[in-house]
Amino acid sequence: MNTRLKSELLLGFATAIWGGTYAIIKTGLNDISPVLFVAIRFFLAFLFFLPALLRSGRELSTATLQAGLVLGLTMFGGYALLTAGLVLTSSGRSGLITYSFALFVPFLQVLLLRKKVRTVNLLGLFMVIFGMYVFTSAPSSPGTGWNRGDILTFLAAISYAFNIVYLDRYSRRHSPSVLTGLQFAVMTVLAVLYVLFFEAPFINFTFSFFLSLFYLSVLGSVIAISLMNRYQKDTTPVRAVIIYALEPVLAVVSGWLFLGEKIGIYGMIGGAVIIGGVLLSEVLGIYLDKRNTGNSEEKKVHL
Repeated sequence: MNTRLKSELLLGFATAIWGGTYAIIKTGLNDISPVLFVAIRFFLAFLFFLPALLRSGRELSTATLQAGLVLGLTMFGGYALLTAGLVLTSSGRSGLITYSFALFVPFLQVLLLRKKVRTVNLLGLFMVIFGMYVFTSAPSSPGTGWNRGDILTFLAAISYAFNIVYLDRYSRRHSPSVLTGLQFAVMTVLAVLYVLFFEAPFINFTFSFFLSLFYLSVLGSVIAISLMNRYQKDTTPVRAVIIYALEPVLAVVSGWLFLGEKIGIYGMIGGAVIIGGVLLSEVLGIYLDKRNTGNSEEKKVHL
């Protein structure tokens, strides 16, 4: 098995894990309040990266700490909003809406990194907006229409987009394992503070709760994120985006299999348009960038 195939299979495995997290979170919320769930989940994940932080010791610079703080804030916003949103919306809808985060990245790069936005990104944005309109325009019945849970999930997607843009900047300057550990530490502290001042926490120590916690902490946080950080560099960005597009599909499938959720024809059409818009924006955009770079190099050679 060559390196790229092995890496893509492992990225596919990580994507499958993430696709199942929506149904797992939805199930776990029967036994615990949302942000307390986030606090415990990422505290356990933080313990895995604690040795890396201890080894870095005095080498932790102010810049690294600042990077960890920014990444922790943006990641906390994403996970807290997503988890709270799942109290009010289905896991399938959550997975599809969350996937729109990839579309916001190019626009945030304009604001934060001063990169140009491409026309194809605008076209992808219109497709996603139209897809969300179709997705939430089913005839009135239980579980349809745009609800508060969907809005929280949409805000979570924006927070994830901020995290990805900043991660692209900071991961080139600092150790990935140290950054990840700092992110989890910041998330844990923020979640605990939120629970103390704003949430009415509750917890039931059931078998289902411990199973959900194990899946999210070990599989969803430690293993999946480690696989992404380690193996994404061995494939192309286009192929990675296509692999990650399986996440919302698997979120819908797992919600249907394990929770009996139904998405309907409007949901299937809207979801397909949302995924298509993101893929168009990312895959075609990366292809055009490569072609333009190739043309520029050709011109240099001729000159």
